[in-house]
Amino acid sequence: MRLIWVRHGETEINRQSRYLGHSDVPLHEHGKTQALELSARLLNIIELPKALYTSDLLRCVQTAEPLSAGWQLPAVTVPALRELSFGEWELLTYDEIMQRDSERATRWYDDPYRQCPPQGESLEALGQRVDQWLNDLLQGAGLSESDTFVIVTHGGVIRWVQAAWVHQDPSAYWKMDGLKHGEALLMRWDGQRLIQDPL
Repeated sequence: MRLIWVRHGETEINRQSRYLGHSDVPLHEHGKTQALELSARLLNIIELPKALYTSDLLRCVQTAEPLSAGWQLPAVTVPALRELSFGEWELLTYDEIMQRDSERATRWYDDPYRQCPPQGESLEALGQRVDQWLNDLLQGAGLSESDTFVIVTHGGVIRWVQAAWVHQDPSAYWKMDGLKHGEALLMRWDGQRLIQDPL
């Protein structure tokens, strides 16, 4: 079974290096171009996936739209695929956060797995919701080795899957290369673990 992970195209908030989290903003023009260019590439190499899933946040839904149109396949929205919630720090830059709340921010940067932004969530919480959804997908009845799923989501979710599922070490989260906006990567499920392959 193959999983194609797609990171949404760029937004204006991303361009400003602000923490976006659950804030629901659209792609800007360059982000829309990224989505179109990536969809052209994926439509050329993947005939028809078993399903197309996307975070329910607008930037992912918009990234999934050209894929959905090309494959004539509905994009199923999944709230569990949302980015990490940064709570009161959303839409702020790193410098702004450190100026306003340096002590708490330092604790979070040192241990994001257990600490969380005010009114936000920890990596542990993100991992629990992503893991539950992914386990349900991989254990689904009637699946075959030839099935392909396309998942449009956020950088934090993809980084979590790389650390916890591919490397089987959630503490390696910040060491993962992750994906740039509007890019995709391939993972293969061998029945025991996910293996990252070239796309």
